[in-house]
Amino acid sequence: MPPAAVAAALSSALIHASWNAALKGGPNADRVVDTFLIAVGGVAMWAVLWGMFGAPPAASWPYLALTVCVHLFYWFALFKGYDAGDLSHVYTLSRGSAPVLVALGAFLFAHETPPPVKAAGIGLVSVGILCVGVSPRAPLRATFWALVIGCCIGSYSLIDALGARITGSAVVYLAWATGLMSIVMIVFALWRRGPVRMVAQASVSPWRGILIGVVSFAGYGLVLWAQTFAPIAQTTALRETSVVFGALIAFLFLRERLGARRWLGAAIVAAGAALIAFA
Repeated sequence: MPPAAVAAALSSALIHASWNAALKGGPNADRVVDTFLIAVGGVAMWAVLWGMFGAPPAASWPYLALTVCVHLFYWFALFKGYDAGDLSHVYTLSRGSAPVLVALGAFLFAHETPPPVKAAGIGLVSVGILCVGVSPRAPLRATFWALVIGCCIGSYSLIDALGARITGSAVVYLAWATGLMSIVMIVFALWRRGPVRMVAQASVSPWRGILIGVVSFAGYGLVLWAQTFAPIAQTTALRETSVVFGALIAFLFLRERLGARRWLGAAIVAAGAALIAFA
């Protein structure tokens, strides 16, 4: 893989693990308020980038419409999963099911077939993540939502990679996808709480949610940019090394217990990432 793509994917992994930990571990447990504030951050990014780069071409709009639908369901499933179980279980299991799905989709729709060594790296990343994330003591409901999240991740990763390539700019594509999605999220939050109540609740501690929206945009933008010139499946799998960062964050800051099996899984992920990036 090109060094720039490797650096972008790994940076995206760290960013993604960080904002998921902030979402799970923050003091505000009101997911509707979180949704509203994250969407406000997304709209702010969209407005700035729209003014700078303009609108995407007509050919990208079917991809934008489809990814907005998938992302909205992803956010719904994400909150359900974090309400049901630990970050170390939900986050890692959901990420582990994505790389193989993306590799299959890239083969079918983008005609990308990874070399055997790279395919082995993708497989190791998935196996390692599942080793980290699968917990026999986890609630069944948390496992269910984690797998649903994984299906969403695999779907939007492929849709967005193809959409960004057609658009010719990852920044323009992502700005519009985020903006359109954020508008729907804001409308939903206002409908659930009412405008006056929603604004009052969000104004108590607004900056964490807004910052998560901006940071998540930047993190996903990095991997989407990498996918415009690097293989989709390999870039996605490399980004899923976020599980290693997520496990460390959960252990160090959220006081979640991580046994030997999860540490072994993190090592397997690292080995798979090394094959993808450097073999």
